[in-house]
Amino acid sequence: MLVASILKVFYWFGHYYSLSLLVQAVIMIGVQIVLLKVALDNRPSPGVKNGVEHVPFSNLDEKGSVRPYEFWQWKSAKPYWMFLAYFVGALSFVQILLPPIAESDFYVNLLGYAGLAVEAILPLPQIIANHRTRSCKGFRVSVLAAWILGDVMKMSYFFCSKEVIPWAFRLCEHYLAPLHLALRSPAASSLPFKITLTPFPSGTGHMITSLREKEIDIAIGLTEGWIAGLAGKQQAQKDAASGGYKVVGHWVDTPLRWAIITGREREELHTVADLKDKRVGVSRLGSGSHIMSFVLAQKHGWKPDSLTPVVLGPFQALRNGVTGYDASHPDQPPAPSAEFFMWEHFTTKPYFHATLDKPHPPLKKIGEIFTPWPSWLIVASTSVFPDPEHDEKLQQLFHVLDQGIKEFQANHDQVVRLLGTGELGCTYIEEDAKEWLKDVRFTGSTRGVDRKVVDGVVDVLKVAGVIDSGMSNDEAATRVIGIPR
Repeated sequence: MLVASILKVFYWFGHYYSLSLLVQAVIMIGVQIVLLKVALDNRPSPGVKNGVEHVPFSNLDEKGSVRPYEFWQWKSAKPYWMFLAYFVGALSFVQILLPPIAESDFYVNLLGYAGLAVEAILPLPQIIANHRTRSCKGFRVSVLAAWILGDVMKMSYFFCSKEVIPWAFRLCEHYLAPLHLALRSPAASSLPFKITLTPFPSGTGHMITSLREKEIDIAIGLTEGWIAGLAGKQQAQKDAASGGYKVVGHWVDTPLRWAIITGREREELHTVADLKDKRVGVSRLGSGSHIMSFVLAQKHGWKPDSLTPVVLGPFQALRNGVTGYDASHPDQPPAPSAEFFMWEHFTTKPYFHATLDKPHPPLKKIGEIFTPWPSWLIVASTSVFPDPEHDEKLQQLFHVLDQGIKEFQANHDQVVRLLGTGELGCTYIEEDAKEWLKDVRFTGSTRGVDRKVVDGVVDVLKVAGVIDSGMSNDEAATRVIGIPR
């Protein structure tokens, strides 16, 4: 529990989750340190006491095997404190002196999931020991009851809290709500194949890789990502058949809502007009955050190159880029590396929307912009569906997806309630759920792709330099579209 709580504390520096959860982890560290001190100072002598055999700090288990390095079964107290000191020291070293690692999504998520995994398997040694002895003697029922009650309360907090709980605590995606409804319908049981949902929090690029490596068969993702993956400069040098997937359907017909964000203390930036000829933070070149900078310039009549892209990395790095916060030098004056960035509205809202718990969020929203195309499309692997237009299995799947969307559209009050309970794979407070529902419109028919949508995205991607300007729209459409409308 000490290790799990320490990992959670360092995870907070990368994900800034709820302060309530951070305080819980800190308190748990304090309590566990006191318990460890008491246990080390009051170790019972070997023997049998009250019918329970005690072999304190033995380096042998019941089968006579030895733990590696006698881990956590040392006979003196010093190694325990030395281990904790080295463990915290190593994590602090990475956090303070190696910011490229500390701020990477992989490292941050590793901390979160490692802490979650350690805490989740804590009961296993006790269960195994009791099973081997065929006895629970010495194990207090009150401890088990308190354990269960604590976890029930924690789970209730995770799924009822109005604060944002990160991926290491719960998994959600509001745009997939109709998909969850579809898979709960009777029609889903009649499909000739089993559907397994695989979340990809790392984004559309990761899904493209998985499609090409035959790890997934069908995917729902951002429009510009799918088209850039098939018609972008790198892929254009290869044969069209090597794309690995084709776009086969629509999912969301309405645009994606992007918030235009800067640091709360950036007094010189008040409106979108103040951003002309400024630096825009992007996650990577060719990403949605980069492409939308060209859309913004086009909308306001600026030159296509009027905004200078600064590659900062994932969401946290973008936030730090506009605030100027440097985790490796927290006491230094802020030195922002970009004036603004753009990100999906509801993902960004907890960082600019003031609440009672967070009255002074680090960011401020100075505008918003919508993609000039439908935001989500469906793709299918060409290795599994080589002729998607005439594939009967895909046709059956489209029917099930259409049923899920119809159920979603038929009763928005029910959707708001289900989003609040987490039954649709996502937990939203009522206010945000209703606001999102006002903006979103899922497609009436999932099967097939509108050529005009593809042409519109290709034109913008050419301006952005993602697609070679010499590629004709006909060639791009041939590479992208698997089922035309």
